[in-house]
Amino acid sequence: MSDDPSDQPPSPDREWFRSLFHENYRPLLAYARRRVDAGTADDVVAETLLVAWRRRDAAPSGHERPWLYGIARNVIRNSARSARRQHAFHEALRSLHQPKPSESEAVDEQADVMRSALCELSEDDREILMLVTWEELSYTDVGRVLDISANAVAIRVHRARKRLTGQVAKYLEKDPSDEGHKS
Repeated sequence: MSDDPSDQPPSPDREWFRSLFHENYRPLLAYARRRVDAGTADDVVAETLLVAWRRRDAAPSGHERPWLYGIARNVIRNSARSARRQHAFHEALRSLHQPKPSESEAVDEQADVMRSALCELSEDDREILMLVTWEELSYTDVGRVLDISANAVAIRVHRARKRLTGQVAKYLEKDPSDEGHKS
């Protein structure tokens, strides 16, 4: 009997993972890239697939993609918390040696209204709208990602859309003179 793993027949778990990877890698990477920079997105996908492998017995058959999005969402949140802590630490070190930089930064006048309005929403509102709109998940699948009912998703989407509409209206109604421009 050979000790070479390539001579062994593939296990059902390996076949499951291979299929999961081939069917979900690109959508999972796109999901991550819409939320973080490209380099971080690669790390998010790798960590998500590692968690998926470790928790393969918990995978909901037929609903693997929303399950993976839920894992990726948690990986991104954990990464963001870690980055914030690291940034705060470095800022504290820097402030010991340098004066604080100016806190007033000019608002980019060329910013896309929708992007700006989305940025004004809470993280939860942005996430639910992105899952429904960009990931094209059903309310049931979004519920699986967020671990809530489809009805709760519908209510949250409705409220998030109202808040987004309000933010877009605010950006469209802004007087250019309010931004330091001369008419």
